[in-house]
Amino acid sequence: MTGSPISCAAWAALACIAAQPASAALSIEDLQPNYADAEVGVASALRLHGDDQITQKAVYFKANLEGNWDGGYYKAKGRVRYDARYDGNNPYSERARDKYRFDADWRHLYWGQSVGDGEVTVGWQQVVWGRADELRVLDQVNPLDYRDGVTPLLEDSRIAVPMVRYAQPVGEWELEALWITDFVKNQAPVAGSEFDAPLFARPDPEYFLLDSKPDYDGDKGFAYGLSANGRIGAVDTSFVALNARQQDPVYAVEGLAEDGRTRLQRQFARYTMGGAGLAIDAGHSIVVRSEIAWFDNWRVTNPTRAYGADSSSMVKSLLGVDYLLRDWLISAQWQHQQLLDWQAGMVQDERENLFTLSAEGTHWQDRLKSRLVVAASPPFKDDALLQGIFTYKPVDWIKLGLEVDVFVGKSEKTFGEYNNRDQVRLSAGYLF
Repeated sequence: MTGSPISCAAWAALACIAAQPASAALSIEDLQPNYADAEVGVASALRLHGDDQITQKAVYFKANLEGNWDGGYYKAKGRVRYDARYDGNNPYSERARDKYRFDADWRHLYWGQSVGDGEVTVGWQQVVWGRADELRVLDQVNPLDYRDGVTPLLEDSRIAVPMVRYAQPVGEWELEALWITDFVKNQAPVAGSEFDAPLFARPDPEYFLLDSKPDYDGDKGFAYGLSANGRIGAVDTSFVALNARQQDPVYAVEGLAEDGRTRLQRQFARYTMGGAGLAIDAGHSIVVRSEIAWFDNWRVTNPTRAYGADSSSMVKSLLGVDYLLRDWLISAQWQHQQLLDWQAGMVQDERENLFTLSAEGTHWQDRLKSRLVVAASPPFKDDALLQGIFTYKPVDWIKLGLEVDVFVGKSEKTFGEYNNRDQVRLSAGYLF
């Protein structure tokens, strides 16, 4: 499991008990779940081109437990996965087999307690900031697991992190403060795995000597943030602020090694982000959304630099339009990212644009759910993704899944890196 569930549960339990008066001490009965569901199933994936087309032969188990008592509650949701594709002969690395053959993680595991009109939650949690559809502008709290590449939905790829959250309503606004107690980075695909790609490249050991990474335990790894959500007139508005460490590594030049290679140190630099988002109902089933975030002291690898890593302010912005057409929600989005102090040699482009057009619909009394997506960065012929995700429940206790991903573009682009790995994913689950 991600983290230590025993220590987390004990920590959360102590916090909740301490917050209650003596007369309201928890009993064993209070901890009994009053809601539970689970799913067991099989999943497979295959490439549409090349050899060794089957890339996944997995069985999985998901469970969700919830319980509550006077003034408090807990939620636990986890999953376990075993992939037989890594048994016997396979085209993947030994490290990939050790990492992905069997794994388990908590999607969330936390306790909550009412404090006056507010609420405190303690444990492994996911926090979603902003209103973007599968794009991350304000949504920077949780890191991501890229074991399945760049196509999975964020709800499946977010990594829960240990934190303490406090939410307090103030009039028509809700204020939130969070303290993340440990540093967790993005999980790039393991070298030699199916979705390893130049996008997640590590320094070539032929030319670079990588020193040990710094230790970010304790107060060096913590993060904290604030958010406010409410309305200003007819506009839904949110403001956020976050001080945290970058979730992808930055490689700082430290000089030359004795063998002539460039010495690099892997760092996860600290930054501060401030941002705002708004959404307004324009009428005629149209909603307009916008987000903007400013990042101070954003570090970028530059192997041509004599020492250290380059620093630049960065701005990310998004404009989105949603249109409800019968059973379909159609969303068009444009995301723009810019380094304001870009320097030659930086491994990150000065400007990056991404356009997405999606349609989500429910049919047949909500038994069929569909999601169709086109994502591209200009020029569209150089980098694009076509995706279809379908979930069908013929009966209440059976869930069938189908996902099709088609990649288009040049090999140096995000989607183009996978243009020979178009894939189909299939799943069948039993719900109980």
